[in-house]
Amino acid sequence: MLPEMELFQYIYKTADMGCQGIDTVEEHAEKRLREELRRERQEYRSIRDEADGYIRQRGDTPAGVGTMARVSAEWMSKGQLAMDDSRGRIAEMMIQGTTMGIVKTIRHLNDYQGQDGDARRLGERLLDMQERNVERMKAYL
Repeated sequence: MLPEMELFQYIYKTADMGCQGIDTVEEHAEKRLREELRRERQEYRSIRDEADGYIRQRGDTPAGVGTMARVSAEWMSKGQLAMDDSRGRIAEMMIQGTTMGIVKTIRHLNDYQGQDGDARRLGERLLDMQERNVERMKAYL
């Protein structure tokens, strides 16, 4: 697979997982936090849709999060929320998940050897958004 396709697929999958994570916790959030989560989900959707377009332009199909990973993450989140669905716990879960994503995004950007400026730009946009989201979630701890 070409380096830019690997990066676009990673971006697509990461943004898709971000949307799913928000979907899992949103119903437990109080109004102000729910609004923040919806804003984050919209940003993830925008990046996911842009990655989708680049992947399809290059003749491939986006590969989202696998069913097993999706179900496992959802059940783990629901289990944690069953014990504590406070605003602080939801923010903590979002920070932890996003921080893992930041580390992986940095690794992918550092490993990227391709010349496609669109791939690098979108990866950096994802990273910037992830970092801002962590900062915004700190207010809810």
